[in-house]
Amino acid sequence: MTAGVQTHLLRDVVRATSGCTDPSDALERLAGVLVGRLADWVVADRLDDPDLVARVVALGPAGPLDLPVGSDVRRSSARAGGLLAALLESPGRTLRLGEQELRHLQTHEDPRVRAQAAQITALPVQDVVLLGLGPRALAGVLTLGRSDRPFSADELALAADVALHVGLVLEAGRLLQAQRDMSGALQKSLLPPLPRVDGLVLSARYHPAVQGLEVGGDWYDAFVLPDGALALVVGDATGHDLAAAASMAQLRSALRALAVDRQEPPARVLSRLDEVGSALDGEASGTCLYAQLEPPGPDAGPGWQLCWSSAGHLPPLLLRAGHAELLETPADLMLAVDPAAQRADHERELLPGDLLLLYTDGLVEERRRSLDAQLALLGALVEGAAGLHPEQLADLLLAALPGEDDAAVLVVRVDG
Repeated sequence: MTAGVQTHLLRDVVRATSGCTDPSDALERLAGVLVGRLADWVVADRLDDPDLVARVVALGPAGPLDLPVGSDVRRSSARAGGLLAALLESPGRTLRLGEQELRHLQTHEDPRVRAQAAQITALPVQDVVLLGLGPRALAGVLTLGRSDRPFSADELALAADVALHVGLVLEAGRLLQAQRDMSGALQKSLLPPLPRVDGLVLSARYHPAVQGLEVGGDWYDAFVLPDGALALVVGDATGHDLAAAASMAQLRSALRALAVDRQEPPARVLSRLDEVGSALDGEASGTCLYAQLEPPGPDAGPGWQLCWSSAGHLPPLLLRAGHAELLETPADLMLAVDPAAQRADHERELLPGDLLLLYTDGLVEERRRSLDAQLALLGALVEGAAGLHPEQLADLLLAALPGEDDAAVLVVRVDG
């Protein structure tokens, strides 16, 4: 294999696997590049915590090899014995086995070693190389087999370079998954369960951005106030990362405390949040819509009284008798920008059968379309789904409006 061929092969490996966040996907792509170029057949295994091996791919020049793949090969305590234990003790975590070594291993005292050696010799093999994948903790094992000639020194060096690159890809994927798991758990802990309120049906969703961590600044909240009114909140803290999530948590907690502390209209609650915003965090700003929904009184009609104030947030959407209406009002300043900002309350009666939708801009913003067009599309979608349960509607909106940002949705329907 010439230096130019080696360079092209390594380039193709990098192109095929770079950016892969799924270890199995990376190993499958790798095998497709290596078969017929560096090896006659390739087997790749993935190692999962705490001590589990899963066969990902077994590929030869004519296609998949006659070896168990997927759920058929999952071995626990793999590091305690077998060829993996020998690989971990080998220099550079590289283990090379020729025909003579394989025959000898078939009489080994360890039954795992005997079984693995027999499995390899069942393939056309003259030379085989096992390479550990991962710069620190072992994330996988790559097995390269030759059926008609041994690997040259240059080819072994190239295989080591390939293993080094793919090990870094697998390690990055593991770290990203750990971050996603952590941030997803954080996000769920910050989004509370919805209360049960007689006469109302509530549903909510949070959808993280496709790229990056599963956490951001969008949030929803709903809780019952001491006087029996239902508080409804959607907000979007500035940013799209863990710092945004921290700001969101501060704003959400402060808003809850202020709303419960005094029975004041939404505009006054948001004004008080402006006043304490600078003490929370200099970066804790964002948009928010805070609403209070008062149940019908004993001497009043069947309607619920809605009062809301918007801190630079998109307008609520009201669905009544199959017609969707954006409850547009003059825009007030976003949160925690000016403690002296003037805020206004707005009122509307919700009748039996009405549906109220609160949402963040991640649901509707689309770089290739205007916001007005997206809001019109939102209204049309809600009208077309007038008969759906709020749970179904929330799912439909997130599926039909796949925005590029985090999105929070809160749906309230008045029983009728």
